[in-house]
Amino acid sequence: MLPILYALNMSLFSNPTQEAAFVGLANYTELLSSPDFWSFLWNSVVYALSTTILSLLVGLGLALVVNQRIKGRSILRTMMIFPYLIPTLVVIFLWKFILDPNVGILNQVLVDAGLLAQPIGFFSSLKWAMAGVVVTSVWKFGSFSFFILLARLQAIDPDLYERARVEGATTWQAFRDITFPHLRGAILIILLVRGIWMFNKFDIIWLSTNGGPLNTTTTLPIRVYQLAFNEVNFGGATALAGIMFFLLAIVATVYFRVFNPSEEVGA
Repeated sequence: MLPILYALNMSLFSNPTQEAAFVGLANYTELLSSPDFWSFLWNSVVYALSTTILSLLVGLGLALVVNQRIKGRSILRTMMIFPYLIPTLVVIFLWKFILDPNVGILNQVLVDAGLLAQPIGFFSSLKWAMAGVVVTSVWKFGSFSFFILLARLQAIDPDLYERARVEGATTWQAFRDITFPHLRGAILIILLVRGIWMFNKFDIIWLSTNGGPLNTTTTLPIRVYQLAFNEVNFGGATALAGIMFFLLAIVATVYFRVFNPSEEVGA
């Protein structure tokens, strides 16, 4: 709690120096009245929701595949840990190469398939920069959902599926009535934990785009860094960090009151 209290105290001053002046809530009101704040908040929400939901869907799909008795599933399960083991800087380098408009493999495939008229500079395009960062993040962090959901799938009693099959249930009905209820608690926790994690994510965006082009990928964590180290406005930076903390605390509180995922997991 001490670092949090210290940061909140810093946010009430113009700067954490001997000459710092107490400004009360001025840093907060200045931030909240700025149109840029709401733009950066929107970017943060879009990035967090996109990466969280896509990572969940990718992880769920692969977990369902690996949970089946198919050849090569142990290899696929082992490969899923690789993105986590690779340093973020290396991941950025790989995806910048893959998405490069001149030599990128993905651009070449899309153009050859007739899906693109010309190559796209994903990380330098106003329209596609966020998509490039999201794709990179999903590849890097998708295995988080995969391993949690796979563990839950393997804990389901196979007899439940056997009885459903005897009663004539389709694959979709078995998923709806057996699989999903057992996964629901884990999914709710993944959405909360991963959502908070990605909302606070800094490194992968900064290394990919530096928040550009023209702030199209500038999120609140990026703005905190810019305020603190580019503009030397530590009071504003800690105030923005405080706003982020309170926003996430409110979201987490409401989320637990509505869904109560801890009880879902134990069910």
